[in-house]
Amino acid sequence: MKKKLLITLSFVLLVNAAPLSALADDIDQKIETQTKKIEDIVKNENDAKDYLATLETEIATIETEYQTVLSEKQKHEKEMNKLNTDIANLEEKIEKRNEQLQAQARVTQTNHEQESMLAVLLSADSISDAISKALAVNTLVTANNDILTAQKEDKKELDTLKVNLTATLKALEKKTEELEEKEAALAEAKLEQNVKINEIAASLATEKAEKDKFVKQKEEAAKRKEAQLKAIAEEKKKEAEAKAAAEKQAKELAKTKQTQAATAPTKTTEKEQATTVPDTNTGTSNNDAPANAPTPTPPASSGGWSAPVASMTITSGFGGREDPTGISGSFHDGIDFGGASGTPIMAARSGEVVSANYSGMAGNHVVIKHDNGYYSYYLHMSSLSVAAGQSVSAGQMLGGMGTTGNSTGVHLHFSISTGLWSGFVNPAPFIGL
Repeated sequence: MKKKLLITLSFVLLVNAAPLSALADDIDQKIETQTKKIEDIVKNENDAKDYLATLETEIATIETEYQTVLSEKQKHEKEMNKLNTDIANLEEKIEKRNEQLQAQARVTQTNHEQESMLAVLLSADSISDAISKALAVNTLVTANNDILTAQKEDKKELDTLKVNLTATLKALEKKTEELEEKEAALAEAKLEQNVKINEIAASLATEKAEKDKFVKQKEEAAKRKEAQLKAIAEEKKKEAEAKAAAEKQAKELAKTKQTQAATAPTKTTEKEQATTVPDTNTGTSNNDAPANAPTPTPPASSGGWSAPVASMTITSGFGGREDPTGISGSFHDGIDFGGASGTPIMAARSGEVVSANYSGMAGNHVVIKHDNGYYSYYLHMSSLSVAAGQSVSAGQMLGGMGTTGNSTGVHLHFSISTGLWSGFVNPAPFIGL
């Protein structure tokens, strides 16, 4: 009996826990995938930010260079303005000097138009006067020539400076334009990078939200699994309590029978020996009952049994067979009756409902303990109409026929045993088959 109970509960735990475990594994995989996506996006975001920092550094460098060139350009423009002023002043002076030289030349030409150097010397009063006049004329001519030469050299130098300064300004202007173009290109690249970073941030937020959703699903699945395991533990506890109560009642019944036997005649008839069912566990179950297990017949006082369904169409009998699902082993511990979904299922005998529940193996099922010590089982039902602890009478509806639990089609699995989930016997003789 213990082995049967443990097998049933273990299967219930496996069947009910497996989907949640699979769901948890699936959610873990999704979380891992989202984490990888987030890591990749964060890397892309960091790369984009690093590139943006590089662009900003380049822009700052170009801006510094631009300001330097602009400052130099402004400096040269001031020099050009000063040079232009100097050139204008010098040209004005040269013009005045030219006018002065021309005036002097006219005076000299007018005063000495008819005179030559010889005439000047001859007109002198003395030799010293002649020398003085000759020196004066020579000095005037030399001075005028020096002025003309100096003016030409000054003008040439100013022209050279002007040409050089103009070339410098043109070069600075070109450099300024290049820097402005480069700065504009970098500014555009910076704008595009900022847009990219914003897009990455939006994508990152989306993926994080998706991951949070999966994490929440995992937490909810864990809560459901915990609740299910708790329910299974409670069911196990109830079945253990029912088992203990059944064993206690069996012991009390055995003790009563021993007392009755001690006071009754010592001889029994062959009929009584043939119809008495031992109270001990026969050990038959889905997995460990031998195919040739003895099938006790109902005791002489077993009247009161009735069919659990109105139409008893047998689809699988009691005894050895291969389970179509490959789970329950090679021994069938009951009779399967076929029918339509929802077909009424009735108590085969009056008694107390010790279990009206759902399990992964039996599906929706009812177990009834009867006054003669037997238990009857009604498995794979579509619905339940009774509850544990309720007293039922023979023929009372327990629920509808279904295919819940370990089932391949709509049917009723009907069993009878001498102990709770143990000592299964052939139910056919009990219900007149």
